[in-house]
Amino acid sequence: MRLLLATAALALLSACGSPYAPLPPAPAAGTVTGTVVIAPCQPVERPGQPPCPPRPGIRVHFDQRSTTRATAVTDGTGTYVASLAPGTYEVWAEGGIARPAAVPVTVVAGQSVTLNLTVDSGIR
Repeated sequence: MRLLLATAALALLSACGSPYAPLPPAPAAGTVTGTVVIAPCQPVERPGQPPCPPRPGIRVHFDQRSTTRATAVTDGTGTYVASLAPGTYEVWAEGGIARPAAVPVTVVAGQSVTLNLTVDSGIR
């Protein structure tokens, strides 16, 4: 008898459904990667000289609607990687004499975008 009552109660609860709606799956992320260079790196650059080396420790910001959504930091080779939700971002890097103009980038789920950035050192 108890087994019959428990089975009936379980069937009634199952028929009512869950009081909570299932959460929608999170959108798959996309990746933005690139290298940051601070230039010029010498007071006078001459043709044939090597370019400025990539810069480690530079913060790269990913903004949407004037709000920073993510920040990546360049590694020892000046490379950064950011995993972001799909959407359009304004990207800029710290480290120069003034905040540089932001560069737009569109992130697509499951895809990678390369965005190399140059920051103004102020050397003239």
